[in-house]
Amino acid sequence: MQRTRSLKADYKSTYITQFKLTYLRELLKKGYNNSPAIQEILESDHSGFTEQILNENDYLLIDSLTTADNHAMKLDSAQGEQRAEGAQGKRPLGYLLELFNSKQLDSLARQRLKLSVTKSWTY
Repeated sequence: MQRTRSLKADYKSTYITQFKLTYLRELLKKGYNNSPAIQEILESDHSGFTEQILNENDYLLIDSLTTADNHAMKLDSAQGEQRAEGAQGKRPLGYLLELFNSKQLDSLARQRLKLSVTKSWTY
């Protein structure tokens, strides 16, 4: 029984981490227009897991949400014409920091986990 709880806790932690890493990677790509520099950084990074943990619907959701987030960053950039010199333009890193600090991704990942686990696991 204790082993099952430990496995569930490990899986939950792994799933949430992978969800957030995938979200981060996708938003960085979109936020920086899939620039060669971002591609190089992401290709050289080995964070995450080699086994597929997220399902296809998770990837589709992440793609949709990061596209919406990128549009929000573009709108913020367009409205930022009145900002001080040097503060104009898209601000993907600041946007990501706010998103991570808000715990929205943790909450979303936990909701997605509940949908993706087998019925024998309860959270």
